[in-house]
Amino acid sequence: MKKTTLLFVLILLAFSINAQNNFTYNFSATNENYADLTNSTSLNNGNYWDDPDFTIPIGFDFEIAGKTLSTIYFSEDIGYGGEITDQQIFETEFMDFAVISNDIEDRGTESPNSSLSNISYTVEGNSGNRIFKLEWNNAGFLNDGTNQDFINMQLWLYEGSNIIEYRYGPSSIENPSESYEGNSGPTAFLLLGYDGNLEETSKNVYMLSGDPASPTVTEIASGNELDLGYLNNDIPNGTVYRFTPENLSNESFQLAAISLYPNPVEEKLNIKTSQIISSFSIYNALGQVITENTEIEKNTIDVSTLAEGIYFIKMETENGTSSTKKFIKK
Repeated sequence: MKKTTLLFVLILLAFSINAQNNFTYNFSATNENYADLTNSTSLNNGNYWDDPDFTIPIGFDFEIAGKTLSTIYFSEDIGYGGEITDQQIFETEFMDFAVISNDIEDRGTESPNSSLSNISYTVEGNSGNRIFKLEWNNAGFLNDGTNQDFINMQLWLYEGSNIIEYRYGPSSIENPSESYEGNSGPTAFLLLGYDGNLEETSKNVYMLSGDPASPTVTEIASGNELDLGYLNNDIPNGTVYRFTPENLSNESFQLAAISLYPNPVEEKLNIKTSQIISSFSIYNALGQVITENTEIEKNTIDVSTLAEGIYFIKMETENGTSSTKKFIKK
């Protein structure tokens, strides 16, 4: 196996960060229906794969951490089939969508050449509001001696809002000690920049650990070595990890002790907080403003006219603080 060797030692400290490298994302974890892609373009075309090496057109310009991407890659240099990068050969700083950072492979056979694990992609929606979707279907694990463990997962990239989602479908992990390489669960993270020459981060990294349904997110800033974390169990079917660039709003999302209920919601969305909400704005999943209002009565908002889907509500208080929360309209 050819792999990029990264020395990862976790440093938890108060970071002094060069502003140009401090690209901030807000993280959320939800559970939504998982659906296999339809009418997608296969990358492996029925061929067995291990350490895949594919070039994938996104179909639009995607902005991430100061870069504009129109193409992403499976890189043989990494040697982990669940990671997507902005470079095929690592000669400079690179970034990494690590949907799963365990060594996965086709569950088929190399000889005779036969695939049981299709990798495919599609682009859906209209110009300005498109979603790039990449899918691993029935992927296995290199170190699983039984060849019975499998996982289904997707990477979604949103045009315009530049939101990133890791989506996980049905899986079966009966041999975790081998499939997860000695850990109790898989590894997943978003790496915005890594300098292979210095062997340190060049931009923020978001490392997930703990409960896979509601992970702990460690934000590790530029100029540090890293320690790969891991989740403590299998990722449940329907789990969505969402990374939203903070520039969806230029405000600070620091309002504490606030919750929305019911969520999902059909008609009335209630805001539970000790603060006084002075105004609110509702955004769709693409970051577009749907509703703006300078008045709110008894911290209750009528959302009955909204179409079904995922939304964000940004709330501002009388003392000038603000917070953005996610809700689902059903």
